[in-house]
Amino acid sequence: MKIASVAAIVFLVTYFFVDKSVDSKFTAMQTISVPAGQRINIMLPDGTNAWLNARTTIQYPVSFNDKERYIKLDGQAYFEVSHVDEIPFIVETNKGKIRVVGTKFDVLSYSENDLFEAALMDGAIQVSLAKDPNQTLTLSSGSKAYLADGKLHKASLTDYSSYRWKEGLVSFVNCPFAEIMKEFEKSYGIEIVIKNDVVQKYSYTGKFRLVDGMDYALRVLQKDLRFNYRRDTESNIIYIE
Repeated sequence: MKIASVAAIVFLVTYFFVDKSVDSKFTAMQTISVPAGQRINIMLPDGTNAWLNARTTIQYPVSFNDKERYIKLDGQAYFEVSHVDEIPFIVETNKGKIRVVGTKFDVLSYSENDLFEAALMDGAIQVSLAKDPNQTLTLSSGSKAYLADGKLHKASLTDYSSYRWKEGLVSFVNCPFAEIMKEFEKSYGIEIVIKNDVVQKYSYTGKFRLVDGMDYALRVLQKDLRFNYRRDTESNIIYIE
């Protein structure tokens, strides 16, 4: 396992479990957790390139077997899957499962909320629901599957800007103010408390570079949206007023 472009303190754990399908031998597993405000790029044992967004946890074996390349994900990740004939690459989340052979796709599935999305940039993937495996969609390049009202839906990708987080960009398209603040909490590693009810009616379209910082992003928003903010440096909380 290779970790590259690390700009974070990443929690890495190796543990063992009994895999009964392999003559009850012990199999080493890796768990990587990325804290809020950070993102990392890793190389999986099969050569697959993976970007992990903030507050994301991934689990995978030290070496894949010859039947499947299986990982577990809680959070958001972008994969450039190395093509291996007859050995599918499987990403399992608490809401759904993605099955591929070789492709480029983004998965969004944090256990803390109801959002689930798989966006396909290149290749083909099969997406199924965890609670109802019979709900299955096959995607082709330039499309996405998402969860709404307990069902999987398919849509075309018309804007790729929201998938540029691995480049250090946070992008929004007609996004509610409260959702923007949640994304800022994840991206900048800070708690935000909204005390101004009026801003809940706002929405915004734009993008920010993470390197410019939280204060810059808020000042840009203030040019179009009316609100004030103050920072409590001791508790690391920003109050929107």
